[in-house]
Amino acid sequence: MKLDIFIKGELIDLCVPTPEFAQNSNWYSWFNDLQITRFLEQGLFPNTPQQQIEFLTNNPHRLILIVAHQQTYFGVVSLSSINFMKRTAEIAMALDKKLVKKYDRLFAIEAIARITEHGFATLGLQRISAGQHILLSGWQQRMELVGYRLEGIKRFGFTKGAERVDSMWIAATVEDYQKLVKLRGGSLWDSARKMAKRFQKLPKQSLLPELQEFQKTKGEKYYQKIFELQ
Repeated sequence: MKLDIFIKGELIDLCVPTPEFAQNSNWYSWFNDLQITRFLEQGLFPNTPQQQIEFLTNNPHRLILIVAHQQTYFGVVSLSSINFMKRTAEIAMALDKKLVKKYDRLFAIEAIARITEHGFATLGLQRISAGQHILLSGWQQRMELVGYRLEGIKRFGFTKGAERVDSMWIAATVEDYQKLVKLRGGSLWDSARKMAKRFQKLPKQSLLPELQEFQKTKGEKYYQKIFELQ
C-alpha cells in the first residue's frame, strides 16, 4: 500500500496515514514490540488494527505522519496536544528499525527536523516539547541539533510496570528554530552530510549529568533547609 507524501525529505519522507493503512499494515504491531516500546508508555496491553484505526481517526488535535524510506514504512512521528491559542504542541516518535536494512540515525533526526519545521513554519507554533526516559540522553543530545534544549529533570516522571525513574523534559522554541534556520541558510535540515558532521562534533558529555548532580547536591541541600523550617 502506497501512502501520499505530506513532507518530502532528503533521506526520509513523512506520509499521510489512512484507515486502510492502519487496518492492513503492521503499524499496530510496532506497539506490541517490547524493543520499540521500551521507553514508551505503550506496550502494557496488546494493540490491534482496530485500536490503531481509532487512534488515527479520533485525534483532532494531533498531526500523525508515517516515516518512510524508499517506500518502506518504518515509523510514526507526531505533534499532539496542539493548542493554537497557546501555540504549543508535544512531539513523539516510534521507529521499527528492523524494517529498514541500513537504518541510519540520520533518518530519525530528519523526521524530527521535518515535523518540527512544519510545526513552527506552517502551523505557527511557538513551542514544541516532549518528555523522555532518562536513559535516552544520547538521543536527546542529537535532538539538540534541531533545537530541542534540555530544560529539566522530572523526578520519577516515567512509570511503567515496576519501573519508576526520572525523565527529561525538553523543548524547542520558535526563537531557537529561527536562529538555526538563519545559520543553515533557510532550513532546519540543510543536508544529511552536514548533519552527520555535526553528530561527530557533539560534546562527549551532554548537559544531563551536570543537571543531575546539581539536583542531587545543591538542590537537595536547598530543599532540606526549606523542609526543616519551623
